[in-house]
Amino acid sequence: QDAAALARTCVQQGYSVLKMKATADDQIVERLQAIQDAVGDKLHVVVDPNQRFHHPVKLFAVVDQLKERGITNVQCYESPYDQKNLDWYTLARQKLSTPIALHLNGAAEIKEAVKHEACDWLNIGGPLVATYKQAAIAEAAGIPCWHGSGVDLGIAEASYAHVCAASKAITLTSDICGETLRVDDLITEPLKIRDGHVRVPEGPGLGVTLDEAAVERYRVAGDS
Repeated sequence: QDAAALARTCVQQGYSVLKMKATADDQIVERLQAIQDAVGDKLHVVVDPNQRFHHPVKLFAVVDQLKERGITNVQCYESPYDQKNLDWYTLARQKLSTPIALHLNGAAEIKEAVKHEACDWLNIGGPLVATYKQAAIAEAAGIPCWHGSGVDLGIAEASYAHVCAASKAITLTSDICGETLRVDDLITEPLKIRDGHVRVPEGPGLGVTLDEAAVERYRVAGDS
C-alpha cells in the first residue's frame, strides 16, 4: 500500500523513475505489482539491493516471478550481489534483457567492469573532478551513467547538477534527492526541481550560497 501511494505521488509531481531498496527477504515482487497496478507504465523502478541478493539465483528467481505476473516496470537492477564477483554480473547480462547496473566510485573499478563487460549502466559519484573522470571512462566505453546520492545538502547537490550537465555519459535519472527530503538544505535558495528535472544553478561558483543562519540554527554541540 505504501509503495502504491508513493508511486501516485511521484507521478503527480512529474517523476518517471523511482528507486527501491530491497533485501533478499523483502516482498519485492508484491511491491512492484502494487506500483504497476497504481500507475501503469508512468513510473519505472530501479531495484537496488545494495548487494544483498548475495547470489545470482535470487535475482533470476525475482525476474522469473515478475515475468509470470506480467510486471514490466523494472528499469534496471543495481548492484544485486557482491560487486567483487564481476563474472556473476557478466552472467546476468547474458541471461537477462533488463539492464544491470553497478554502483562504483573509482576509475580503477570502472575500468575493471568495462574489461569484464559486467554492466549495462553505472551509478557513479564522489568529488567533482573524480566523477567527471569516471564519466569520461564510461563515455569511452559507451555506458550510460547516473549520479548517485547520499541524500545530501544543497552545496553538494548543486555540484552534482553541474557535473551531470557537463558529462556526456550522465544521461540517466540521477539520485539527487536531498532537496526533497531534508528539513533544510543549508543554502539560501533551494535547487529548482520541476517535473523530475533540476535546473543547474547559474550564479558564480556552484551558483548557490551557504545559509549561515540555517547552519547556526541546526548546529549540534555536545559535551565530550
